[in-house]
Amino acid sequence: MPGELDAADTALMIQVLERLLNDESFLDDEIRKEIKQYDNDGNLKIDRSEFQAMLNSYLGTISDDESSELFDDIDKDRSGFIEITELKKVLRNQIMMELDRLKAENG
Repeated sequence: MPGELDAADTALMIQVLERLLNDESFLDDEIRKEIKQYDNDGNLKIDRSEFQAMLNSYLGTISDDESSELFDDIDKDRSGFIEITELKKVLRNQIMMELDRLKAENG
């Protein structure tokens, strides 16, 4: 079926995700690049309005309530900004969940 991964594609995807988890500098660099795209004031932190713009570009228009809830979930230190370390933690968790799912589905 279109969109499904065969065994070789799945093995490659698992390998790439494992490499991402183990390459701290790559994750830092990629997150920094993403933050810079939306960081209007150049402080390498994402405030609520910058976060809303980021979400809208990736997901289309979402409500202020949804954006605010997600922002609060990521902003663990309640600084009012999403920092590189906080975004990195979320990204690592997402990668690990996808990796676990792929491994479970493909033995």
